This record gives sequence, structure tokens and C-alpha cells, in this order.
Amino acid sequence: MKPVLSIMILVACGACAGSSETDLQASCEALVAAETGTRPGDVRALSTDTEPGGSVTTVSVTGAQAPWLCRADPSGVVTGVEYSQEG
Repeated sequence: MKPVLSIMILVACGACAGSSETDLQASCEALVAAETGTRPGDVRALSTDTEPGGSVTTVSVTGAQAPWLCRADPSGVVTGVEYSQEG
């Protein structure tokens, strides 16, 4: 079993609604691009889902077999990114 890649970074971006959701998605795209060493143009936020403990933004990376997940707390602070597929 391959370990899940994860980074813990704090990025403030406010509550996750409206333009703040756009800010969160942009932060997630930048963090995933940095983690994967991918050009920013090859990374795209697909959706953001709100959960009781915060939100999860699904991020597509060109050439990746599965999306990346970007997690944020309820205030919109990104707490980490991880690849969604094991192995």
C-alpha cells in the first residue's frame, strides 16, 4: 500500500461561499500545483462540497488518474491536500 501524500498548510480565505469559494478554489489549485510540481494551467478545481467539519474541494490534475482533495476548516482555512487514490 502506497502512503497518501499530504501536506498541512494554513491558508486563510474566509468563509466558503460565493467569492470566498472562488478564493478557496484558487488556493487549493495553487497548493495542489505546488505539491505535484504541475504547471498551474494543468490544475483545476472541479467542485467544493461543504461538510460539518468544513469543506472539501476536488481538484483535477492533468495526467493524474484520480483527483486531489483539498480540505478546509469551517472558517475557510486550508488544512491539507491529498491524492484521493491509494496505490
